[in-house]
Amino acid sequence: MRNLRLNGMTSYCESSPSVALSRSLTIAETSTDYSKSWQRRQRHYSTQLPPRLTIARASRLLRASKLTSKQLCQHSYNLAIFGENSLRLNAYAKLLSLDEILAQAQTSDERIQNGDPKSDLDGIPVTIKANIAVGKYWEMPNACSAILVQGAQKSYDTSDRNEEERASGDNVYESDIAKRLLRDCGAVVIGITNMDEFGMGSLGINNAFRQDTVNLRQQKLYSHTYNPMPWLHRIAVLRNSQQQLLTGSEVNDDFWLEQIINSTPTNPHRILDEKSLSDLLDEVQYWICGDNYEQKSSRKDDSPLLSPGGSSSGAAAAASHGSCLLSIGTDTGGSLRLPAAWTSTVGFKPTYGTWSRYGVVSYASSLDTVGFITGTSECAAIAWSCLRSERKAASPDGDYSCWDGQLCRDPTATLYHKGNKISNNDAHHQSDTSMLDQSSVRTPKPLTNVRIGIPAAFSLEEIPPLIASAWSESARSLQNVGGATLVAISDSNLSSEWIKMAIASYYVLACAEASSNLSRYDGLRYGMDVDLHEHANDIDAEDNAALHPLVDMTTLERQISANRAYGFGEETQRRILAGTSVLSSDRFHTHYEAAAFVRAKISRSLESVFRSSLDDGQNEDDEVDIMLVPTALTFPPKLNPMRGDGVEMGDPTAAFANDVMTIPVSLGGFPSVSVPVNIGNLDINGCSAIGMQIFASRGSEDLMLRVANALHST
Repeated sequence: MRNLRLNGMTSYCESSPSVALSRSLTIAETSTDYSKSWQRRQRHYSTQLPPRLTIARASRLLRASKLTSKQLCQHSYNLAIFGENSLRLNAYAKLLSLDEILAQAQTSDERIQNGDPKSDLDGIPVTIKANIAVGKYWEMPNACSAILVQGAQKSYDTSDRNEEERASGDNVYESDIAKRLLRDCGAVVIGITNMDEFGMGSLGINNAFRQDTVNLRQQKLYSHTYNPMPWLHRIAVLRNSQQQLLTGSEVNDDFWLEQIINSTPTNPHRILDEKSLSDLLDEVQYWICGDNYEQKSSRKDDSPLLSPGGSSSGAAAAASHGSCLLSIGTDTGGSLRLPAAWTSTVGFKPTYGTWSRYGVVSYASSLDTVGFITGTSECAAIAWSCLRSERKAASPDGDYSCWDGQLCRDPTATLYHKGNKISNNDAHHQSDTSMLDQSSVRTPKPLTNVRIGIPAAFSLEEIPPLIASAWSESARSLQNVGGATLVAISDSNLSSEWIKMAIASYYVLACAEASSNLSRYDGLRYGMDVDLHEHANDIDAEDNAALHPLVDMTTLERQISANRAYGFGEETQRRILAGTSVLSSDRFHTHYEAAAFVRAKISRSLESVFRSSLDDGQNEDDEVDIMLVPTALTFPPKLNPMRGDGVEMGDPTAAFANDVMTIPVSLGGFPSVSVPVNIGNLDINGCSAIGMQIFASRGSEDLMLRVANALHST
């Protein structure tokens, strides 16, 4: 793991934040070698992406009867088919049949025609991550792990329920978030998105499940998810050459109606030049499935195959490509925000405990948080408004939360949301109303009286100059355009030493919880059951050497070990073993308890900086409502499907540093949102935007989204 270093910003935090950020940028730019390297990687594609349909526009067209949900969902299905078959994004673990999708859409159309839509999400196409149960559409979530794929098949084979019961949706396993999204809000699910196995990974390359698996060896061949951004840039170039590329004011309702109604599975983007479309698809085929590996390797600097981030890789790819308008996922240490930053989308993680985790396959229970990825901050505000839980007392002491009067089945869903503590910043500013209600903004600038912190503790030497510049410009934009007050948070108020220990603390705690949670998958109660005799031909010499220690085990121990060795992927095994190690008797006190102490210290340090803090010892002039930091310090790396590791990285733990900016927020359970910020005419590794992370005190999602909208709109 890299040694993260401060860039000297601390000594400048006593002055203005502009000076601090300028100093940060100046220091980063002195690294001439790095500056030259990223300049060499620039590719001059059009930085303007194809127009993106928003939830607000789609909902308005549905209610005006200009568009039906069936037409909208047909278009989303066409985009998904094109993305999977033509662009080879591998965003979906399961794409529902068109009949299943249209049946849901028909029900939504009937409600809308009767003037009784359930919410602004009624009739809107959505996707859900593969580790979340979705009733009859995904009753046994496999979390993209081979050990759960066969486990799910085994459960179905022995189930007492017949096909009619499953088809009706009665008595099926359904998560609370899926029930809220589909039944209560009326959204239409079109598919289940891919992910890193059990959420363990930040690159989207640890998906151990393949549809064409036929033996044990093939189960270890990972199936990568690819970032759609490079292909979207090429599509924008093609549309521009056809004079189809419109300005924002010209992308009106008529434009979208024409796009949606005339959409086809082979050309949903409406590229009129068939030769250009054919050339694009040939390029995709060349890079992903080309036979001339030596020639491809010599052109690796030009490869358009990029990581979408992880673990919610499929959710980010689907939302970025536009095949869904909202993608539900989970965020443990940055699994929604990092992919959002690398795919120019908005990744939203609410306060830990806001939404029930019932029906979600566990990774690290004290960190797992249900959230979503969507196209714009406006879409995020609508989704939050529809999905936010209605807090009602279900017991005399008010310790339970409900969704529309029904008891939540996750006891941790009340951890940070009791009584009237939600939106406790309201006393300082008008943040209690939705961002969609513009009447609440009574000042010329939307962020007047909002204090935004720029923490020196998050300023590291590894920040590339372009990201440092985007950080500085984002802060100035919120100040000059939004009217916010910038506050430099010095190292004395938020210690960089604790922030630098966040990664180590996170992986100790997360791996320990993963070791405990995944111990149930032994092939006896849950998971795959390997028949070593049946698959003897699939086990090569290397595997025989690895299995040799099993000869000293009992028959039961041999079976369990084989099940877990073949069922879990390499990254999952690595984290399970690390977690088992830190929970051992000789390391529990030195590793696990120390990590828990660091987590508590980080949480208290961040909480004390917010103006909602109950700590009266803090100087109010140093307190803030929001903090702004970059989402990631890296650009999406190139993927190479012809290599065994699939990515140009030798050390598998090097990817851990991708979450350095998001992990401290997760350790404290704070809400956070990643918003794309344009970087002008530059295009780094196929990306024309950089993710900026906005986080706030627990329960302050409304204000956080208002700031996100102000930043995203500039």
